[in-house]
Amino acid sequence: MAIKLKPKFYGPLRLDHDVPGSFTYTTDAGYRASAGAPASAEQAPPSDLIMAALASCIGISLEMVAQEMKIDPGAIGVVVNGEKALDLPHRFARFEVTVHLDDIEDKDLALKLLNQAKEICTVSNSLKSEVALTLSEPGKAS
Repeated sequence: MAIKLKPKFYGPLRLDHDVPGSFTYTTDAGYRASAGAPASAEQAPPSDLIMAALASCIGISLEMVAQEMKIDPGAIGVVVNGEKALDLPHRFARFEVTVHLDDIEDKDLALKLLNQAKEICTVSNSLKSEVALTLSEPGKAS
């Protein structure tokens, strides 16, 4: 049986420069947060944001898979650690994602949920994706 996927587009997500080292991003849904360097309680560095995206995608995907399987996953905890590559270009070499499914006693079932969640997680599947950069014309911010 062939799987039919529907086209889906994300964004726009807009990033605006506030002051040196600080940016505000706004999602299409209106969510606003600060990003920049150095990290502080008011702003997250991009490296933390990508790890947050990975953790939340795995968590959401776990909920979706559990719901499809008619299983209550209980409390879900996700911890992500990243390791920077030791060569160029600057990038993460790997991510270690630890998932806590303490309410599921059957380890085989928990691993099945985890593997299926990874298969549908847009973020984990995108970490090796192409990034196309375009320079906009002056005065034509999108």
